[in-house]
Amino acid sequence: MAPEGDDPSREAWREYARRQRSFRLGRGLSQERLASLLPYSESAVGHVERLVRKPTGDYTRAVERALGLDGQLMELVPVIQGQTMAPKWFREWPRVETSAHTIRTWEPMLIPGLLQTEGYATRVFLGEPGATDEETRQAVRFRMHRQSVFSRARPPLYSALIDESVLRRPVGGKEVMRAQLAKILDVLRPPYVKVRIVPLAAGLTTGCLGAFEVATLMDGGADHAYLESAEEGRVTCRAETVQALIVRWEILSSIAYPVDQSRETIREVMASYG
Repeated sequence: MAPEGDDPSREAWREYARRQRSFRLGRGLSQERLASLLPYSESAVGHVERLVRKPTGDYTRAVERALGLDGQLMELVPVIQGQTMAPKWFREWPRVETSAHTIRTWEPMLIPGLLQTEGYATRVFLGEPGATDEETRQAVRFRMHRQSVFSRARPPLYSALIDESVLRRPVGGKEVMRAQLAKILDVLRPPYVKVRIVPLAAGLTTGCLGAFEVATLMDGGADHAYLESAEEGRVTCRAETVQALIVRWEILSSIAYPVDQSRETIREVMASYG
């Protein structure tokens, strides 16, 4: 049976099936021919591509050896198997992201997750008390997978407001920050991806209380919001809460730099990292 419900593994499984088929056909292999190179049957290969059976780690390692891959499938396995650091209260939000027409984000402390580099995300997760190296690797893979939302044929309109202090906080050191700010400049493609900076000169703002995101769904469903605190977050579609956050986002938007000025600010801070 294909995966159903709110499990974030659904999109990862679909992406795995798409990649396997693409790599297989790119090497001119039928399902039968690929199976002949594996300790698995043709039906096993077909079941994975038709979303009948989830791929395991052993299966994936065999397929990657046969196709000459280097982790392009394996990186999705922890998400498919639900082996991520994503806590239960967060697991609904990636599903919301994949269904969103528009996502509005405010971040006063860190680069937003959908814009983070692997190096930056690694330092963020290693900062969690008691985080192990393996848990960090799984969490980073999950975060990088979430960014595939921008690879959709119709990606969401993503508009992020980031406090200027975030750019100047050297998470992971100068090299990590240079790469991180370079990525933001690279993905900044209005109107699909907009990043605007709320200047330090704005002083105490309505956003200092915490980060949040608001998503408008493609199917016309209720708007959803994600609110973050030090220990946990919350996903809600309660109309009063969502509307209050939209008002808060609009106030922050009114004091943020325009996109072009924000781009120049990012470049200036990036240059300060050497």
